[in-house]
Amino acid sequence: MRWEIVILIIVGLLNSVAITQPVQAAITNIGAGGCPVNTIVGGDNVVQNGDFAQGAVGFTSQLINRGNGVYPDDNNGGGFSIQSGTIVYPPFETNPYIYGRSFPGDPQRDVPPTDTYFYSNPSAANYQAGNGRVNLWTQTVAVAPNTTYNFFAYFDNLLDPVKSANGAADPIIELRVNNTSVGTTVIPKTPDRWVPVQYAFTTGDNVTGITLTIDSLTNNTFGDDFAMTQINLKQCVSGVGVAKFAFPPEAATHNSVEGFRLEYWITIRNLGADPVTNLVAIDDLATVFAAADDWDVLELSAMNESAFTVLTVNPAFDGSSDRNLLAANQSLGPGQSARIRLVVWVNPPEGPTVFTNSVQLSALSGNVVVTDLSMPGLNPDPNGNGNPKEDGEIGATISIFSPYQTWVPIVTR
Repeated sequence: MRWEIVILIIVGLLNSVAITQPVQAAITNIGAGGCPVNTIVGGDNVVQNGDFAQGAVGFTSQLINRGNGVYPDDNNGGGFSIQSGTIVYPPFETNPYIYGRSFPGDPQRDVPPTDTYFYSNPSAANYQAGNGRVNLWTQTVAVAPNTTYNFFAYFDNLLDPVKSANGAADPIIELRVNNTSVGTTVIPKTPDRWVPVQYAFTTGDNVTGITLTIDSLTNNTFGDDFAMTQINLKQCVSGVGVAKFAFPPEAATHNSVEGFRLEYWITIRNLGADPVTNLVAIDDLATVFAAADDWDVLELSAMNESAFTVLTVNPAFDGSSDRNLLAANQSLGPGQSARIRLVVWVNPPEGPTVFTNSVQLSALSGNVVVTDLSMPGLNPDPNGNGNPKEDGEIGATISIFSPYQTWVPIVTR
């Protein structure tokens, strides 16, 4: 037992970073639903090595590090290992029941894919002293006072839902900030997918550092195998959204050549309670119309209507060498929207042709860069919750040309 304690202490020191622990300062717990309504996660991730691409560094853990690519089996007291890509365990089983896989990314929260993850198997035989709780990961990070953050990470129950259906324990995860808990989350076997667990909070006056903690509350020798990756701490800021609507093509002649006139309406909206500045809206028409025999920009203008703020468009926009629809230094106040009209002439090739088009929008919310990719239609945020990046709110605007007809799918929002 004394030998096991020495190993735990040595490994913990090797896996940790020498970071001064902050004074336990006040935070306001917002809850497990992520950023508040009308805000989104934005900016840089202040967590070090949250995707474990650097291995077992930057954090402390009560679990024993079994080594990269090693199965931390219960017979040796459990533990953790850093894995990469697809795994199947136990390797000695003829019918294995543990499956790990890469994280596919999460566009809604601007989290990229990663192959590496923390594989946890905290055996009860080694951690009974913790009354079923074991600390998986702890890190101290720098933050700004009076700022709202979202602390989140992704978990995958590695047990096969069929082969491990009879009583195998599911992991129970708890996120804590300065020892304040947001509650626990069970990571189920089905549906078999990576699950985000979140904790939004606001720092108090003079708070410049906090301690982030992730615990497992299951610690069972039968089950409780799971993966963890992409641990993030990002600010909650005002988001921006963009939508692009295409009218049905109209036959038109340009420079004595027959073709079609395509009119687009692009709606840009500040979805938050703070101003956004440095708006940039990229429309890469050269890529969109690469298959066309010819194309040209006929008009780019701001729509001056009562419901919209008038932005200044870029007079040099040509969709190829200059792809920014907006002039420099454009901004929108809280809740403001703007709409611009883009008219393009195109001569499509013979036969069926599909032109797929999106606008990439970016802006500054304070000093944090926020982005969005357009969805079809006129409303960048159909469900009205201030987050334009959810499933169903991103997609290309499509124009289809066939030998018999031209048409644009139109969805009423």
